Amino acid sequence: GTVVDLAVIASPAETVAEIFAQVALAPKAAILMTAPSGNDRAEAFAWTRKVAAISRKRKISLVGPGALGVIRTDIGLNATYCAPAAIRGRLALVAQSGAVSAAMLDFAAPMGIGFSSVISLGGGIGVGFGELLDFLLLDSATDGILLYIEDVGDARAFLSALRAAARTKPVVALKAGRSLEPRREPSHDAVFDAALRRAGTVRVQTYAQLFAAARILAVGRIPQGNRLAIVSNGRGPALLAADSASEHGVALARLTPATVSALDAVLPQTCARTNPIDVRGNASPARLAAVVDAVLADPNVDAVLTIHVARPVTGATDSARAVADVATKSSKPVFGAWLGSLDRREVDAALDAGAIANFFTPENAVEAIAFLAAYRSNQRWLLEVPPSQPMPELPNFAAAERIRERAEQQRSSLLDTTDLTQLLAAFGITVTPSIIVETLAEAQAAAAQLHFPVTLTLDSDTRHVTSSRALRTRDALAKAWAAVHLEGPTRERMSSGARVVMRRHIKRDGASAFAIGVVVDRLFGPVVTLGAGAHTVQASATRALMLPPLNQRLAADLIHAALPSIRPDGIGSESEQRALHRVLLQVSTLVCALPWVRTLALDPVVAIDGRAQVLNARIVVDARKKPTPGYRHMAIHPYPVELVGSIALQDGTTLPVRPIMPEDAERERAFVHGLSDESRYFRFFYQLHELTPAMLARFTQVDYDRELALVVLTPTPKGEQFIAVARYVANPDHESAEFAIVVADEWQNRGVARKLMERLIAAAKTRGFVRLQGTILRANPKMLRFTTALGFRVRDDPEDAEQVIVELPL
Repeated sequence: GTVVDLAVIASPAETVAEIFAQVALAPKAAILMTAPSGNDRAEAFAWTRKVAAISRKRKISLVGPGALGVIRTDIGLNATYCAPAAIRGRLALVAQSGAVSAAMLDFAAPMGIGFSSVISLGGGIGVGFGELLDFLLLDSATDGILLYIEDVGDARAFLSALRAAARTKPVVALKAGRSLEPRREPSHDAVFDAALRRAGTVRVQTYAQLFAAARILAVGRIPQGNRLAIVSNGRGPALLAADSASEHGVALARLTPATVSALDAVLPQTCARTNPIDVRGNASPARLAAVVDAVLADPNVDAVLTIHVARPVTGATDSARAVADVATKSSKPVFGAWLGSLDRREVDAALDAGAIANFFTPENAVEAIAFLAAYRSNQRWLLEVPPSQPMPELPNFAAAERIRERAEQQRSSLLDTTDLTQLLAAFGITVTPSIIVETLAEAQAAAAQLHFPVTLTLDSDTRHVTSSRALRTRDALAKAWAAVHLEGPTRERMSSGARVVMRRHIKRDGASAFAIGVVVDRLFGPVVTLGAGAHTVQASATRALMLPPLNQRLAADLIHAALPSIRPDGIGSESEQRALHRVLLQVSTLVCALPWVRTLALDPVVAIDGRAQVLNARIVVDARKKPTPGYRHMAIHPYPVELVGSIALQDGTTLPVRPIMPEDAERERAFVHGLSDESRYFRFFYQLHELTPAMLARFTQVDYDRELALVVLTPTPKGEQFIAVARYVANPDHESAEFAIVVADEWQNRGVARKLMERLIAAAKTRGFVRLQGTILRANPKMLRFTTALGFRVRDDPEDAEQVIVELPL
């Protein structure tokens, strides 16, 4: 029968399941505009589940229910109930709201903003953000992506695809529903912000800002930095733009002496030569354009905002044409805010000729510039190469599992001091020595064992009271006991559910007290928080937060974000930061490995002699949640420590093998540089001499959810170095993956490749891929023999006669 590529279904809800069940239809994809009918929530839920089950069974890519539809301008497709369709452009809009999609189209058309795709997800029971972002990443017709989000659905699929897309294309997201979230700290909205930062995506807060982002992305020019020059024919609008720049973190460029000299030639003596530049209300188009030209030539300027206020003596359209002529000669972007002009269409047309986005207000323009500056900053952050670091010592997972089993047997949700201390020690975290006591006599005996001075803490499910001062004598201890215990000085035993913990007092010598916490967000899973010392992780809205897993750079960023709230000067000593850095990585490793840890509070943490000391800790668990393959409790797949191991060669040599880390960038660079020309050509299919920073970041900052790189190392006088790398990357279908492998020339023909490839194949099977495939040059017979010996089938590449494709069913 006829193959149906796309079915658009707008029939009554009660007929949808029957339509999907028709064998003759069997569409590859379907847009379901229909939504559940009636007011019965149970019936609507049952209907949705039934439709979703049918679409999954028949492998139909379903958009909806309740979807506005899909527009694809390059093929003239308008499968929506909107008319007219979007004009053609290079932006993609993906929105869960049909109303937002329709409103964006209404606003965009008069402004000349075009789209490559407009996709309304509706209920999102089939195709979600993850699949669409994967598609748009590879879409040659799309240069930028706008997202309107109400619920991301699968958090891991969303973040994985978002990070991949944001590496190559600007992505701007608007998230709605902040007011509907329950009040808690950290809020889900704050966690969502943290998630977007991890993915390198810019978030906007309002619909107007999303439209401003669309306006600026449609132009296609992105500034290299955030240093802005403002040129205006009115002082008031210029000052408003400068104020807005300050609020949005956009820096006003400091003009060079050469630029000031150039301005002397075109500006009246009464005009200031400082940024923002007021060219006066009577400025001719020529003067306005000459000033814009001068500041564009300034090396301290990344972008220029030109503000023009319509006056009887100046021509708005002529001024737009003059500025556009100047803008076309510069690689730096120019933005416009033409205010009060009656001939708006003519002005827009003139500015469009110079690739200048025109905004209704200076504030709108500055907001849009801030988005682009944030995007560029995110891109630089993604491409940063962290310094080399040795592989950290693996935790004692067996000890952690014994503690989980004990908590499960005891049906306990709060770890006692002994288990808590042992669990933290299994991950290398040091807790101040402590003893649990129930009577004053026991407290005095514990103080003698720990050696005065000591501290005393009363901890229960409902209260947490600490005597933070040093107790140096038995009398001081007795007074502190009376002050913090619940039932009065005459009772000997504590009430049920409470405990008193005696700890050795640690002399801080002015060291800052930090609070490190872990809470679990309903969607994104564990979140690591850092702030000033307190007693409840949820108590402070000033704490910085980040999604784990953390690496060296992310931990440093978290410390940098938190320090201003901890120290007035925002600066910690180098040894203090190193100690804090280390314990943050250890906490990250713990929460990645242990899904049964629900909340964790290390408070306070102090850095003494270069080491972090946890003075007090509290861990709440759900011991029924056992570790599972794939780290499904995490929104971002952590470093797969289970793949760390070794390989033994036939000559008896044993070599370590492990997944690649971001800190391996220098090792990766040196490895590729050390390959022979032939080995590099067979690996990359062209003559490559050095990896670019973007390639280096791409090869070492791996998304373990969709790709894997295994490396074999050998010791050298300069430290461990790579001798082989094998990797796979998931294909868009997420059922198959493409592999590549290369071995250092001096280690070839020694069995390294086979041992490494066998490990990569096993990892791909565990991940759930059904097929592994690769592309090999016909001029590389050694690789062809190697893969066929492993069971790969060889077929011709239909797109290139000089290549073959090898495939291995898994």
